[in-house]
Amino acid sequence: MQMATTASASAPKRMFAPAADRNKEPICKVLQKYLPEKGCVLEIASGSGQHVSYFAANLPSTLTWQPTEYSGHASFSSPQQQADAALDSISDYCEGLANVLAPLALDAGAEEWPVDSNKDIVAVLAINITHISPYHVTEGILKGACRTLSTGGTLMIYGPFKVGGVASPESNARFDTSLRSQDASWGLRDLEAIQALAEESGFAAPEVTELPANNKMLAFRKL
Repeated sequence: MQMATTASASAPKRMFAPAADRNKEPICKVLQKYLPEKGCVLEIASGSGQHVSYFAANLPSTLTWQPTEYSGHASFSSPQQQADAALDSISDYCEGLANVLAPLALDAGAEEWPVDSNKDIVAVLAINITHISPYHVTEGILKGACRTLSTGGTLMIYGPFKVGGVASPESNARFDTSLRSQDASWGLRDLEAIQALAEESGFAAPEVTELPANNKMLAFRKL
């Protein structure tokens, strides 16, 4: 998800990801199915902030959102760009939304996440991160979500995936090849491998929702 700073004088801190603008509505419709009326949703790698601001404005206001970002996220447009720039963009998009907390710097692959244990985290959401980060980040998301969520909580992972070891259709196969040419540790992950890791981490088998542009939403319930 490549992002660039907007040229708008009215929003100088905002970055913009075209893909996030396209997929925010279909993702939001899936979230309506799985999220409760109350509690806090922890978003991993919130990027520009386009998603969390849209979800917070269009889902029940009784839901609280905790956005996060990491300085090593592949969406940064240059090696010099740091987490602060993304955190500023998130804050700018979410200005005036009382149900969005101040964004946190969070490394999903870390052994501990800087999340307040007193918050009622009902869901963890990761959008377009597993394929543009090393596999230990995917492992960290599953393990961290298990530590963070209570029984019945939901982990939701969105993106393109391989099924049965195959990237399909051809556009996803080309995308996978392109990602691996940029960084050998990136690439589409096997849905079955993620499911196995999730079950080892204490989650039920996922419900899978097909979404536009050959993407899927995987919804795992903590047992």
